[in-house]
Amino acid sequence: MTKKLVKTSFLLFILLLVMGTPSVTAAARLKAVRVGEGFDGTLSEKVWVENTTAYEFSLHNGLKIRLLAGFDQQQLYLGFLVKDPFLTFQDDFSLDFQGSDHLRLTFWPEGSNPVTLYLLPSSKIKEPLVNISGASWRQTSVMVRSVPVQHGYFLTAAIDLNNLGLSSRYGEIPVQVGVNEISSKGEAKTYWLFGTGPQDFATLVLSP
Repeated sequence: MTKKLVKTSFLLFILLLVMGTPSVTAAARLKAVRVGEGFDGTLSEKVWVENTTAYEFSLHNGLKIRLLAGFDQQQLYLGFLVKDPFLTFQDDFSLDFQGSDHLRLTFWPEGSNPVTLYLLPSSKIKEPLVNISGASWRQTSVMVRSVPVQHGYFLTAAIDLNNLGLSSRYGEIPVQVGVNEISSKGEAKTYWLFGTGPQDFATLVLSP
């Protein structure tokens, strides 16, 4: 009986230890810095790099992404330079663009359900597209632009701070970024920047 109690207590201790230990991902804090007047998504990658914070990620077999973050009085600006040896954008009709290379951004606004943006860099009409899941945001409150680069694309998103419940003075919000990749064999897989799945996140901080 004593052995059984000791064993049970040990297992309970391990369970509490695991549940009470935050993951490195959840503790990660990314800074978005304030940008100057006139900044927007039409500017070149060089200008973005000079005016925002940059984070580099190497994901799989040559798949790389540079994440850029800034904000102003009204909008959060996120830029993504994606290097991918093989790209296809054939699926521009499904709600999640599963059959195309694309990005997935998930935010957790305080007091609200998670919101996911599916960002398609190009389509049959050569324009980037966005689908919003989990919120009734107006499409005009999210501006997406994309330009092809060698072996990849540079995509920018400008998101109204009101959508995210953020203030231009200070704010923070959990965010996850997924890169959906289509292989040359037509196989789809999503690689996550933070943790191992869509439920993981880092905290994006608007830094004065």
